[in-house]
Amino acid sequence: MGNAYQIPILLEQLMSWERGFSHEVDYLETPTGLYLGIDTKETGGYFCTPVDSYPFARTGVDGIHYAFLTDFGHVTNLDEAPVIRVSPMDSDRVSLVARNLHDFFALYLFDELVTMNEYSSEEEYLEYVRKEEAKDLNSEWFDHDRWKREKAIVQNSISETFNIFPISNPVQYMQEIRLERSLQVSTLTKDSLGIVLSKVIPGESEVLIASVRDFQYSACFDRAIIEPLAKELVQLGFIHEAQSLLARMLQ
Repeated sequence: MGNAYQIPILLEQLMSWERGFSHEVDYLETPTGLYLGIDTKETGGYFCTPVDSYPFARTGVDGIHYAFLTDFGHVTNLDEAPVIRVSPMDSDRVSLVARNLHDFFALYLFDELVTMNEYSSEEEYLEYVRKEEAKDLNSEWFDHDRWKREKAIVQNSISETFNIFPISNPVQYMQEIRLERSLQVSTLTKDSLGIVLSKVIPGESEVLIASVRDFQYSACFDRAIIEPLAKELVQLGFIHEAQSLLARMLQ
């Protein structure tokens, strides 16, 4: 993997658990509701998947996926890396959703919808959940009761096996971690992530790094712009990020 990152132990354990547990919840497409597997190739992801991120979970809907954000090497351990949602079909293409992998699963496995969309308050989120549940209950092809039973089986097993429990007030949690990040950001970018100044990103490189984020977010596929950016990233030592930029924007 680029920058010698190791696959998080929790992710490996969950993938192994899921393979052995899937037969117990036949109605669920996957026990976690996700397609797990870290993508270490530069070609992984979409044009708007930040080049300093590693996708590890797909929803199977509209290209939505989740990825570890390394902040251009500032994060050295993916177990501690922030988790972002990437939604290629939405106007808000990139959003911070969890402080780390453990918290991500605590959110997704118990409050899946909170990681899929944006909400201004806990009340708005709960109302959305009620509406979605009502749609499922009225569906002729979807067995909501069976789905809910099997979902509960998964949640109980996850809690017992991995000590993962739901996060109270998930919308508030998300607002808090985004505020925390905003206080660390030295340069704003269009994708809402910003640039966290660190030893691996010296001040004179901030503008370049920020422009990479902005061009990805804006879906700029101009080879005359992207190729020189990639060369500058290489000169700064960001080899994986440069290759990811070329693969995601020009291929």
